Amino acid sequence: MRIVAFDPGRATSFAILNTETPHRIEVGEVDLIGSGRLRRPCPVHIAELMIGTDCAIIEEVGARPDQGASAVFTFGMCVGTILGAVSARHVPIEPVSPQRWKAASRLGGLGRDEAKDAARALATELWPDQKPLFRVKKNHGLAEAALMARWYFLSGPGRDVPFDGDLPGTAGTDQNRQG
Repeated sequence: MRIVAFDPGRATSFAILNTETPHRIEVGEVDLIGSGRLRRPCPVHIAELMIGTDCAIIEEVGARPDQGASAVFTFGMCVGTILGAVSARHVPIEPVSPQRWKAASRLGGLGRDEAKDAARALATELWPDQKPLFRVKKNHGLAEAALMARWYFLSGPGRDVPFDGDLPGTAGTDQNRQG
C-alpha cells in the first residue's frame, strides 16, 4: 500500500510511505504556483504524487486565533487545492486532526514549538536516512507529514502488516502497534 500524507501550510509538505518498506520514507514540498494570497500548491504536482497511491492523508486543520483574514484565505486555497487534486485522481482521502495523529505519536499535550521539535526528533529516530532534512527546524512540516503517514499505517489497513524489526522502537510489541 502506498500512502501519501500532506501537511498543508505556507509550504505544503508531503510524505510517501510504502507499507512494504515502512523503514523508508520519501519526503518533500509540493511545488507552488501563483503569488501573494493566491499562492498555492501546484495541483499538477499533487496529481503526479497520486499515481499509484492507495490513500491520501490530509491534516484537518483550521485557522488559528492570531491569523488574519488574508492568511486564512490563503490557507483555505492551499487545502482546497490539495483536496481537489487528490479527488480528481480518485484517491480516497483520510482527514486526520492534529490532535489524533499527535496523540498516536505521543506528541499530544506539547506546546506548538515543542511539538514541532519533538516531531522532527521522532521522525529522525524512525527514518535516520532522512536526518539531514529532519534536523532543519523549518522542515517540521516534512516530519509531521511523515508521522501522519505512519499514523495511518499503524491505525489503518497497514496495522496488519508485520514488521521485520527494521523500524526502530516498533519491532515485535503490540504496544508499539497501537494507533
